[in-house]
Amino acid sequence: MVNNTSIYKKVYAIHDHVMGLLRSMQIPPYPAQYKKYFDTLFLEMADDELRKNQEETEKKVLTGSKEDVSKYLDLAQNSVVSFIESHADIASVAQMQKQYIDDIPSGVVERCVTFIGGLSELNNKMSDELDKAQLKIDKLSAELQEAHSSLTLDPMTKVGNRKAFMDEMESLIEAGREKKLSMVLMVIDVDNFKLINEEYGHTAGDKILYFLAQTTKSMLRSTDRIYRYGGEEFAIVLNRCDESKAYEIADKIRAKIENSNLLYMGKRVYVTISAGVTIHHKGDTLDTLIGRADKALYCAKRSNKNCTFLLEW
Repeated sequence: MVNNTSIYKKVYAIHDHVMGLLRSMQIPPYPAQYKKYFDTLFLEMADDELRKNQEETEKKVLTGSKEDVSKYLDLAQNSVVSFIESHADIASVAQMQKQYIDDIPSGVVERCVTFIGGLSELNNKMSDELDKAQLKIDKLSAELQEAHSSLTLDPMTKVGNRKAFMDEMESLIEAGREKKLSMVLMVIDVDNFKLINEEYGHTAGDKILYFLAQTTKSMLRSTDRIYRYGGEEFAIVLNRCDESKAYEIADKIRAKIENSNLLYMGKRVYVTISAGVTIHHKGDTLDTLIGRADKALYCAKRSNKNCTFLLEW
């Protein structure tokens, strides 16, 4: 004897898997789509009892069993209801699909014909609503990205700001509590920036900072990061890098800035930078790492500026 409760639970377990799969793939549960995925999952999940029950049921359907056809239509109706509950943005169109089922005559043949006929029009409406929903999602994603960028991007130089530097360094430092990281911190500072502002004006100073940030960024690898740390000072994080390679990179940046032919209002602006470089050591905190980089920068400034100084310890 067939246990109807057991069959019911098994079928609805497969049904739930189908609906979950359709939701994850954002596929509307139209009858053809639903049947395609239901048949596939049925082959994977059904046991002997359920397969036997399916065969008996399909025989009844093929011989014109109105009762069993109605059950399958009810299953499709429940799918639409479930879809309505999980997709609020297109609920109005899904509700129209449900209404087609509710309003059609009780006769099975008429019920099938009317339901299938109504889907042709509703499919187009559902597609339009899904497109609108996707546009809304894309817009919200863009707004979220813009909001995030405004918090972590320096508006003048278009590189990371101090907040971005502190947030990202905290996670890196945490990973290096028990081991030495192949990471280098470089701090660069524009030499005599106050005098440049006094002679050429703050607009020129702003343009120099933008030039410095973008020029430096163009010389870094995709895995490296540059941040405006404050004022005319920038922090650069080099990943998978040792001290010898770090010094070479830092001095190339210094030389590039020194040899740049910067013009403002028809006048050449001579700009140089000083660079302090240090490497990560096991057990470093953010304060100790930044402290060594600042000390290295101080040594570079004391060495007549326009130079690179590496401080290992």
